[in-house]
Amino acid sequence: MKAAIDSIQMVNFKSFSRVTIPLPPGLIAITGPNGSGKSNILDAIAFVMGWRARRLRASRLEHLVRKGSKSGYVALTLNNSSEKVKIIREVRPNGESVYRINGKRSSANDAFDLLSELGFVTDKYTFVTQGDITSIVEMSPKDRVRLLEEISGVAEYDERKARALEELSKVDQSLREISIMLRERKRELDRALSEIETLKERRRLEARLRGIKKYLLLKKLDDLNRRLDYIENFKVEEDLDDIDSLRRELEDKEAELRKLEDLVRESPVRKRKQLEADISSLRRQRKALEEAINAKKEELSVLVRERVVPNVVEEDPSFLGIVSQLITPLEGYEIPYLAVGGNRLNDIVVEDLEGAKRIARKLRKYKGRFRIIPMDVIRPRDPPSIVGSMGPLYRFLKYDKRFESLAKLLFNAILMNDLDDIGKDLVGKARFVTMRGEIFEREGSLLAGKPERDMERVNKIRRDLSLLENDLKKISEEIDKKEEEISSLPEIDSNLNRLKSLRETVYRLRREYEKALYRRRQYIAKMEEISEEKGMIKEKVKSLKSELKKMSDVDPLEVADPIGEIASIQAKLRIIGPANLRAEEEYESRKREYDLVRRKYEEFSKRKEEIMELIKRIDGERENIIAETLRKLSEAFDQEIRIIFGGGSGSLELTDRGLEMRIRLPEKKPVSIDSLSGGEKSLSAIAFILAAQRLRPSPLYIFDEADSMLDGVNCKRYAKALKELSKEAQVIVISLKKESLEEADHLIGVTMRDGQSKIVAISKEAA
Repeated sequence: MKAAIDSIQMVNFKSFSRVTIPLPPGLIAITGPNGSGKSNILDAIAFVMGWRARRLRASRLEHLVRKGSKSGYVALTLNNSSEKVKIIREVRPNGESVYRINGKRSSANDAFDLLSELGFVTDKYTFVTQGDITSIVEMSPKDRVRLLEEISGVAEYDERKARALEELSKVDQSLREISIMLRERKRELDRALSEIETLKERRRLEARLRGIKKYLLLKKLDDLNRRLDYIENFKVEEDLDDIDSLRRELEDKEAELRKLEDLVRESPVRKRKQLEADISSLRRQRKALEEAINAKKEELSVLVRERVVPNVVEEDPSFLGIVSQLITPLEGYEIPYLAVGGNRLNDIVVEDLEGAKRIARKLRKYKGRFRIIPMDVIRPRDPPSIVGSMGPLYRFLKYDKRFESLAKLLFNAILMNDLDDIGKDLVGKARFVTMRGEIFEREGSLLAGKPERDMERVNKIRRDLSLLENDLKKISEEIDKKEEEISSLPEIDSNLNRLKSLRETVYRLRREYEKALYRRRQYIAKMEEISEEKGMIKEKVKSLKSELKKMSDVDPLEVADPIGEIASIQAKLRIIGPANLRAEEEYESRKREYDLVRRKYEEFSKRKEEIMELIKRIDGERENIIAETLRKLSEAFDQEIRIIFGGGSGSLELTDRGLEMRIRLPEKKPVSIDSLSGGEKSLSAIAFILAAQRLRPSPLYIFDEADSMLDGVNCKRYAKALKELSKEAQVIVISLKKESLEEADHLIGVTMRDGQSKIVAISKEAA
């Protein structure tokens, strides 16, 4: 496989608080009770690959964040030809979605481009649910044709045809428009012949119009001269306040205010307020540190995880618990506890030998090995006293007094600070364990290296706890120091009342000064307005005189209603239209225009024929692609039917009804999918999806309870087909079916505890 998901990390995503799930090669099965959150793992992968909130069963993106948390994220670590790439998608409190690639913030398009380059897609052939299976089973042959078109990828041909049809529509529209233009050009030719007849009437009307307009210009000039005379004699009495004295008073009060503010700024009351703000901030920091410490302690406790024992063990009256439930380490001694306890932490503890025998008989029908410790027969020996040691390990554990003999039996190793404290003279005297987890056996062998449980993680958590607790201590001391300092500072400053009164005075003076400035601006604006109007009138007078000069050869024509007369003449001129003294020349010009439009009409007609031929060719190519895809898809479908049913055959055919699916089960006649049983229909639909995947391969496939409607035999067939697919791509299956889980190479269990989804790695043997 060229690309695969190496691991997935979820932090405050849906029902998961914090978890990292490795995804090794092979068929991976995820299982767990309904409501445990197993499908949220699929949602997490789809979330990184760009699914929107509603496809992830949430109304908004921020609803994907686990309740009680402000933000959350999912990180996918991808293997690409031995190179690892980490893509993170985070949801922030405001619902914003942020991507990071290898720690660097990136756009969503960059993330999608990278996933696309690696071959990851999120269509229906990558993420398969029972609904997809049911949809194919219930789909009519006509609807299945759309699936075939989608698999064939003929969207490009459909787009080309759509563009061609669009161009054809534009060409038709152009032909219609050009046809209209041809008729219009013909009408213009006819109209040119009648233009000379209207020329004389137009000249008469235009001469009368110029005379009336000159009369109106003379009248308007007279009105402007009277207005100009009025403006030049206009006076405004200035009635303004003494602004300068008001400004000086304001400046004096503002200077006094600044001095008083400087005095108040150095006040112990101001220092007291600053200290109160500092203490509030430190308390928030202290609360955050306390929450971080609690989270680290919870993470530390999760590392010591108990084994799930069968119900028949828990229901036995002699059952007391498992070792890790009855005996736990004191804080700081988790590593030697885990090292010495090892697999014995999962031992079953019972009251007596009879109970042990009874439970042992019940466990005969369960896979796996279980160790049972009856409390009434164990006889632990006290370890020797070793000078320089820390003493027996069981002294550093927590347990009920009644389990002291059990603690001595399992944790009787002598605790040493380091390996160098164990010399040759001590070998053989006892069993030793160091604070780092190395074990020196009595016979002389030394057990070193990384234990099965994550010792490095325990060490790191302990170091983090130490740093956090040290920071908490420093902040608490700083809070105490500031609280002691604040107790000696006064709460009231006498200058504050004076400062308030002075600020009110300054505010009043500023308002009065602004009002005075406003009145002055009004006066200036009025004078500017008068000056501007005066200038405009002079310009208009100048313009009117210039126009009248151009009409020196026109006699003014006074009429009773000049405006009405002008409107009447203009209306007649509009009816007459423009006159043309060169009508014959215009006719020749318009004839040339007509010929040009006619040639353009012929060009568009030829283009229409070319487009129609192109559409015909596209339709032929599209049909060939669909036919070839149908052939390949039918061959792949036949192959998948043989794999799933262990023989038989399958075929896909295009008929008048649509895409027909025919299946021949081993030793039976070919029938339509509609004639199969429910389970056989579902398996045939799965075979169709797997066949489509062969034509559109992806490095990742996820099947979410696609086997929920299958019986045991069909589940086996379904799982074997997926296992065959896992040789070519990464396959993750979510299932509750035992028969499907048995075929998996790796099982991941999901359970719900205290409102959180937890991951439980389950070996196939223990399952």
